[in-house]
Amino acid sequence: MKRLKIWIIILCVELLAIFGLLILVSVTRSHSKPLPFEIDQALRKNLNFDFQEKTEENYWAFVNQRFILINDEEGVLQWVKIDNEFGRNSYDFTDALIEDEYFRYYTENGEVTSSVGIDVSRYQGNINWAQVKEAGVDFAFVRLGFRGYGNGKIVLDDTFAQNVSGALNNGIHTGVYFYSQATSYEEGVEEARFVLQNIRAYNIDLPIVLDTEDAENEDARTVGLTVEQRTDACLGFLETIYESGYPVMLYANLRWIALSLDVTRLHGYDIWFAQYADEPRLPYEYKIWQYSKEGVVPGISKPVDLNIGFDHYGAW
Repeated sequence: MKRLKIWIIILCVELLAIFGLLILVSVTRSHSKPLPFEIDQALRKNLNFDFQEKTEENYWAFVNQRFILINDEEGVLQWVKIDNEFGRNSYDFTDALIEDEYFRYYTENGEVTSSVGIDVSRYQGNINWAQVKEAGVDFAFVRLGFRGYGNGKIVLDDTFAQNVSGALNNGIHTGVYFYSQATSYEEGVEEARFVLQNIRAYNIDLPIVLDTEDAENEDARTVGLTVEQRTDACLGFLETIYESGYPVMLYANLRWIALSLDVTRLHGYDIWFAQYADEPRLPYEYKIWQYSKEGVVPGISKPVDLNIGFDHYGAW
């Protein structure tokens, strides 16, 4: 009987420990903010600033220096440790962005240090590239092609030739991008070789870009890939282009970079970052920020993606 009581006590202790651990995990995953700071009112009265506000501000400054906070596909907040070896950007967006009728600009010490870019595909229809140049566009990325969601067939964009020629002939610095649905390293290599085969006739002066992002079709062949498999597919493309002698770049959004790719294996590759917001949130170094998909540009009759190139990227 005595041994039974001891076993019951041990079991109760273990259950309490497990229950406490579950509560801790739930709080960690569910709260995007810490528990409220309680500051003694007498202390607050003798201070010249809001101690609680400053404390929370310091807390979030600490968090954002070490983690990317991002919701996953199920809406659960994830704390992703920042890879310090990747390289941090030094952009300061405090009062740094200005806009005119068509474009947004990044400034430093009151001077514009950015360039204006667009990216286009067959969805923009026929483009008057002379008007685009006159409107102030410095650089353009033209979709070369894509791989199909279902059958995996690689297809050349219908307007690739006319767009890349139109941009180059009007003095717009030009690169190309390929929308990937590769599921392996070998398929990434296959996509890269397709790009290299179709770009030989054009003297592009900006990188070849791998466009990797969420599939818009829930039955797409890439749905369900692991982080390792997606990263393998990216490296197949990136390494093949790099070894060919062309500059290469990776296009992705915040959730894709934080949750869908292993950035520790992507050191050294330039980033073209997509986030439709007032300010971008990616801590890593990136050369271009795609800030809108609904731009209005003279010479283009349909909405177009707009980009900021930092440090006059693509303008010289």
